[in-house]
Amino acid sequence: MHRFFITMILFYVIMLLSSCQSLGDKAYQDGNKAFAKGDYTTSFGNYLYAANQYIVPAEYALAYQYFYGLGTKRNTVKSIKWLQRAAPHSPQARYALHLIQEKEYAPPWTYQLKMYDK
Repeated sequence: MHRFFITMILFYVIMLLSSCQSLGDKAYQDGNKAFAKGDYTTSFGNYLYAANQYIVPAEYALAYQYFYGLGTKRNTVKSIKWLQRAAPHSPQARYALHLIQEKEYAPPWTYQLKMYDK
């Protein structure tokens, strides 16, 4: 009987903790809402907070805002830094890094070749 109560208490605690939302998750969701409204400065602050809490989608979103200069000054170096941090857990971040590398480091003549391939 005693074991049953301990099991029930542990189950209750686990369920309670699993339903808790971290502050980083909430900041990421608030950032998404602000971004959807076009309030890029607010979304940038929320994404920055969430990214510093290791919320991977926020790291990617922050990199996006740095790359395009939405809500902050454009900074490709910081954008690449955040993409590299998100890349081990995000296929989108890996693909974005690939596109940036392809565009910035490809020899100039490859752009002309791509035009004639069509």
